[in-house]
Parts: sequence; C-alpha cells; structure tokens
Amino acid sequence: MQRVMQEKVREPRWLMLVYHVPSEPSSARSAVWRESRRLGALGLQHGVCLLPLSDASLRAYQRLVHRIEGFGGDASVLETTSPDAGWHQRTISRFNAARDEEYAEVIDEAERFRAEIEREKGQGKYTFAELEDEESSLERLKRYLAQVEARDAFGAPNHERARAELETCARALERFSEEIYERHESAVDDAPDDVDVAQLLSPATREAEP
Repeated sequence: MQRVMQEKVREPRWLMLVYHVPSEPSSARSAVWRESRRLGALGLQHGVCLLPLSDASLRAYQRLVHRIEGFGGDASVLETTSPDAGWHQRTISRFNAARDEEYAEVIDEAERFRAEIEREKGQGKYTFAELEDEESSLERLKRYLAQVEARDAFGAPNHERARAELETCARALERFSEEIYERHESAVDDAPDDVDVAQLLSPATREAEP
C-alpha cells in the first residue's frame, strides 16, 4: 500500500475528490468506496471525500480518478481550505475518530492474540505448527497497524496504545517460542538412545558436496 500520509498535517488545506460512478455494476461503487477508505479519505457526502493537502494525497487521488474513469465515471480533484477554525477542528476530529476505530480493532485483535496463546498453553499445544500459526497472525496484525499508521494524518489518540499492544504481543510470542524450544529439547534428551550417531559419522560416510 502506498503511504499517503508521510507526516502529521496541521495546515487547513485539503484536496477534495468529487466523483460520479454509474449505478451499474454496483461493484464499481463498492470498489471506489473501499479504495477511498484505504487512503484514509473522509467522506463528506455521497461522491465527495477529503484528504489533507500533500503530494502523496494528490498522487493517490490521481490513481483513484483513473480507476473511476475506467468504470465509466468521472471525477475532479479540487484544492480547498477550511472555511473557519471550528470546521477545521471538527474535520480533524472526524479523521481521528475514523483512525481510532481502526486502532481499536488492532487493540481487540491483540488481546485475542494473547488469549489464543494462553489457550494453546492450557491445551498443551507446544508445537512448532502452533508457533508458526501465531507468528503468521502477529505479522498480519503488524501489517494492518502499518496501514492504519500510514493514513493517520493527525495522530489519533489510540495510536500509542495500539503500538504498545503489539509490542506486548511480540513479547508473549517470544516467551511462547522459548517454552516450545525448551520442551522440545527436553523431549530430545529424554528420548531413548536408539541411534548410534557415531555410525553415521563413520569413515564410510562421505562429506556432503555442495
């Protein structure tokens, strides 16, 4: 995903996208809506959305305009400013509220992630397969957090907590990994010695060639 918000924005200047997409097929409207959400754009009304003014926002809108035109629609990108300080602050609050909803999802998923590890421990599932599964889940969470951070133009309040929750998850996963390793090593030590390693390293054994 392209990083739309390179730095926190405070200036009361915006890029407004005004677009129209044919009603059929309905998938076209849905696709445009999804893409505008991925960019972190704020919907003002149907067919009108807003991003803070930046080169990255302009490039993102241009890609979206190209897609809209591919659906047989039309779109314009306009530069505008906040009409007054009150409107500006309310708009920033709406941007932050949208990001906080996404950060809250990260926080909820992080809590479920740690609970899942505890369930696996309780069921004695100290296996490499479980570890890989949990590692995949954590990587997915990290990717989603990065996506939300990329569109967080104003530093939404839940950001720091969401990042802290994932750091806690990483520590929990590391402890789980260490416990799996220790149990594996213990099982190897306790296993019957029915393999003569010395025979495997006899002079008849040839060194593997690259």
